[in-house]
Amino acid sequence: MKRGRRFIFGAAFILSFALLFAAGYFGLGRMEAMGKGVKEEAGKKIALTFDDGPHPYYTDQLLDGLKERGVKATFFVTGEHAELHPEVIRRMSEEGD
Repeated sequence: MKRGRRFIFGAAFILSFALLFAAGYFGLGRMEAMGKGVKEEAGKKIALTFDDGPHPYYTDQLLDGLKERGVKATFFVTGEHAELHPEVIRRMSEEGD
């Protein structure tokens, strides 16, 4: 059972970073670099959401990657995991808007 959960968390972690890379490469970073001259393109946005956490190892790494790239995301957490890892919830709150 634990091996299956580790695989799921690992796969979710890899997918999360792939999405972060895609968001930065295909749009968000380029729009910011182009400046205020892009008004129509600036209306296009990507929403990143992450479910079923936090995980003490993977969520911290994910938050590091988001912060490094200046990307915001929405986290849907379970009460059980939030109670187990309040320090991760605190960090999500402090680094978010």
